[in-house]
Amino acid sequence: MKTLNALKLRIMTRAFRIRLAAGENFEDIAADYPALTMDDLEAIKSALGIEVK
Repeated sequence: MKTLNALKLRIMTRAFRIRLAAGENFEDIAADYPALTMDDLEAIKSALGIEVK
């Protein structure tokens, strides 16, 4: 299970990174993935180096 979570984090981080580079903002991207929890979003922000509020 831990591996699946790490894999999910890597995949989602890459997807967010690509979309951020294309000019989208984090909140709009997150809205496209309603299954992500707040913890998931915080982990993605951390992986991307975005300050977690």
